[in-house]
Amino acid sequence: MAQDNQEKRALERTAVTIFIRLYNQNHDNKLRLLYQRERPDAVLQDARQRMIGMEITHLFYDSEEAKMLLGRSHANIHSLEVVEMLIKELNKRIRTKEAKIDQYESSYPIALLIRNASSAFGMSDILRAKELICKPQGKFTHIWFVSRDGSEEWLMKDLNGL
Repeated sequence: MAQDNQEKRALERTAVTIFIRLYNQNHDNKLRLLYQRERPDAVLQDARQRMIGMEITHLFYDSEEAKMLLGRSHANIHSLEVVEMLIKELNKRIRTKEAKIDQYESSYPIALLIRNASSAFGMSDILRAKELICKPQGKFTHIWFVSRDGSEEWLMKDLNGL
């Protein structure tokens, strides 16, 4: 159990590091990671000393892909993948996180960060099927989606703006 928690924290730290780098490249009000915790997963601070909570989740096509990518499966072939299934999983992640945010006690705004860990689909695939993404309910200040798109470069999009 402690190993799983360490792995989860490492995945979250990697995701928030990617996010901060992309955010700071595109915004004057720079962010930095203050600390990691539970509910929300990370607390950031902007250049004006304001704190921002960050709930973090990883998007996998399905549990088998997650196991394969995390080295927990010996399978090397995966079922036929379609972007609609990944977006269905994305919508489920958003709804699950929106349902949990009401339980958080926080004196600062909270954003959601979704890191696309699926190797099958990239940012352009998601954006091409954006009409399938459920409209967020406004519980998070932003729903940041970070994904690769056929290269090692990470891209970022606020799903609230779709």
